[in-house]
Amino acid sequence: MHHQAIFIAIFLIYIVIVTAVMIALGIPTYPDSYFFVLIIPVLFIHRTRRFILDWVPFLLLFLAYEFLRGLAGVLKPRANYELGIQLDKWLGGTPTFTNLVQSHLYQIGKLHFYDYLVTIVYFLHFVAPLTFAFLLWMKNRQQFLRFTWAFLLLSYAGLVTFIIFPTAPPWLAAQNGLIPHVYKILEVTLSSFPDHLSLPTIYQNFNPNQVAAIPSLHAAFPTLIFLYTVRFFGRRALPVIIYPALVWFSIIYLGEHYLSDALIGALYAVASFIVVEKAFASPKLKNWLKDKWPFWFKKEVIVKN
Repeated sequence: MHHQAIFIAIFLIYIVIVTAVMIALGIPTYPDSYFFVLIIPVLFIHRTRRFILDWVPFLLLFLAYEFLRGLAGVLKPRANYELGIQLDKWLGGTPTFTNLVQSHLYQIGKLHFYDYLVTIVYFLHFVAPLTFAFLLWMKNRQQFLRFTWAFLLLSYAGLVTFIIFPTAPPWLAAQNGLIPHVYKILEVTLSSFPDHLSLPTIYQNFNPNQVAAIPSLHAAFPTLIFLYTVRFFGRRALPVIIYPALVWFSIIYLGEHYLSDALIGALYAVASFIVVEKAFASPKLKNWLKDKWPFWFKKEVIVKN
């Protein structure tokens, strides 16, 4: 495991540097472009074919979800504006937690270090789960399969909810006069970042859905990562909870989600985790998978000792 640990450490340093460079240059960290960031270290361990075979189906299903998520706002454009407001009031927001936090921390015309920090955290939405999936893929391909299945189940469960029950975020509710003014901090911080480079990517052609507040997948993805770090690495993974906590704070402070959106997103993540783990514990499913995709059950570690 010595070589594997060294490679993982080098890979994490590589990801931090590359992500920082992409942000500094204004290059969006979209999932399809990040695929090529991940494939570079694979070239050095001579597992490119295995990487493509294992990752392409997952990425295609995820890109299909992203495309359909953009259509959800078109299919049913009327959104619910009241639920998030009422739930935040019930949880103790005054009138919402976004208003409460912004009133204490945000200063007009002056950006603090935490304004930049929450912006960067917000845009790690794709980087974190893809990086975590890559680490699992290097360690154990069955673990990679379990996480990616749960990740896709979570994504598509969110998609169904967006279609059936579209909901507006705090900034949009504020624009419609339903809550006090919410500052679009992302617009302010991003104005100090470099202009986005126009690099060709499929994801750029997808339309964002502005009424997809419940569940908050920005909160759900980090929660799922935390659940699987504990599932696969035990108690030593508990400090990872700092990451979802930071994401939760960021999306509320930025006005992109209510606290209730984050809580519901976490429930979706827990439900997806339980469903997939119970499914993989089923002997029938395991035997079916072994019959259809036997290579997943080979005792193979991508980076060998």
